[in-house]
Amino acid sequence: MSALVANEKKKEKGTSAFSVRQMLVALELGIADEAVLRFLDFFTKVIPVLKVNLVHVAPRFDLFQSLYEPDSQRMITNLEFNREVIQEMQNRIRLHPLQKQTQLSFDVREGDPLEALLEESEAHPADLTVIGQRTDSGDHGILAANLVRKSKGDVLIIPEGSEAKMDHIIVPVDFSPYSVKALERAIALRQAVQGPVRITCVNVYELPNLNIYLVEKIEDVRRIIQQDRKAAFRSFLTRYAPEGMADSIDAEMVERQFASVASYIYDFAIRESGAMIVMGAKGHSRVERLLLGSVTENLLKLDDSLPVLVVR
Repeated sequence: MSALVANEKKKEKGTSAFSVRQMLVALELGIADEAVLRFLDFFTKVIPVLKVNLVHVAPRFDLFQSLYEPDSQRMITNLEFNREVIQEMQNRIRLHPLQKQTQLSFDVREGDPLEALLEESEAHPADLTVIGQRTDSGDHGILAANLVRKSKGDVLIIPEGSEAKMDHIIVPVDFSPYSVKALERAIALRQAVQGPVRITCVNVYELPNLNIYLVEKIEDVRRIIQQDRKAAFRSFLTRYAPEGMADSIDAEMVERQFASVASYIYDFAIRESGAMIVMGAKGHSRVERLLLGSVTENLLKLDDSLPVLVVR
């Protein structure tokens, strides 16, 4: 299920109005929550969101309780704990516009954060799951990467260093169907935001080693290859962007030499003052998950300042 769901009514030719039916937001009740709530204040203002389910995943205390408390007392303790956690979540959003911009619900889960979030998403089907990401965490990016692997819907990861804006959206493009989905989503987000939003598609490419060929004018060959790729890039945008919009989308190419593709994407986004990265996710087959890990997961491990929307 897609996080931004096209309504039947079209806004204009080639474009659609979008909305989020059900959003699942994980709160750690820690330092990363403030960035998440600030961004969602902005997001729910510009994107219609029907429902938001806020959930906190607590450690499991069953073993300790089973040893020292009878069943009845354990149930009372759990209920009291859940009430306290929900009260804390409500206190955290009390001063945020989010509470007035959509319908909210609260829940508490126990156990492994990844499994608990997936179970919550199944119990209350979410088309968009939102999690924060702490920059000082020893497992930086691991939960986000695993969630992206297993989630059936879109995932929005918000590092604690993020700003609440979407004035420049970076879309990594490898010309796959997943790139098309990411491009469509970026365009939809631009249409929803009141104000100018720049979209830049970036393709990280790698030239063959021309030195192994008996070519006298290597730079001429390099230039021809680059021109060919640029033409293919522009053709991609013309084909998949709504009518008349291709020229309003920037297309940039970055030659890969040594570092990972994820490093080049992230460095490009920072250098170009990107506000958000929107990229397509792979599917659920074994091969697709392996491909996902090579770029998306590495990007999430590097990222400490830009929201990343991974779309399905």
